[in-house]
Amino acid sequence: MVYLVHIHLLPHPSGTGLPGGTAAAIAEVLPDGMGIRHISLHASEQPAPVLGVYLESRTLVHAESSARTLWETAADALPWLREWSLLRAEVPLMPAAY
Repeated sequence: MVYLVHIHLLPHPSGTGLPGGTAAAIAEVLPDGMGIRHISLHASEQPAPVLGVYLESRTLVHAESSARTLWETAADALPWLREWSLLRAEVPLMPAAY
């Protein structure tokens, strides 16, 4: 199953935003086998940026855990990402259709 997981980051201490090429840079450093289908950056989200990650996973809990691992892997490979801290990684809740 493919899940959309939002990786919420804390605002940068200086207020700087993530560069526009962040999603592509992250995708380039991730090892094969992580199940990543697509990564997009929502840089204008307030108060801090959000990365949207579509990934294959067995369960929702595993997808959220994999997204946290993805962030840690990317921050290890791209030292400039360490200036932003992970707040949470979660599948967004969808409103019920009535």
